[in-house]
Amino acid sequence: MDENLKTRILIVDDDTCFLRVLKRILSGEQYAVTTTSDPSDAVGILRSSTFNLVICDLHMPGCDGLTLLQNIRKEGIDVPLIILTAYGEVETYLEAMNAGAAEYLNKPIKTDEFLETIRSILRRGNHRCAVAPPENA
Repeated sequence: MDENLKTRILIVDDDTCFLRVLKRILSGEQYAVTTTSDPSDAVGILRSSTFNLVICDLHMPGCDGLTLLQNIRKEGIDVPLIILTAYGEVETYLEAMNAGAAEYLNKPIKTDEFLETIRSILRRGNHRCAVAPPENA
């Protein structure tokens, strides 16, 4: 568990109830969790702090999960991202994976499978604590 204390996860979901549930699950595993219900805040949060993983909802007002993923990549932020959705569709799955999502999971989530997916992504070795490069780099 000591390694988990160093692992920072950002969760982005407009459903504040679901945010609290995910935060409780992940905090219980000793991950450091930051949440936002406003997807437009996510890139700024990622630019101001380091994270090992982002978890976001697919359907959110103002900015869906795919757009958020694209915006994160445009900023040069290289962090694994899991997209969660209650509307699992093959087309959206393919679009998400082609855009660079680490995983695409359907809601409702099963806690054990969800945690194993997170552990697997973090073990892959592509879990750099990623922030965007400096403006003048």
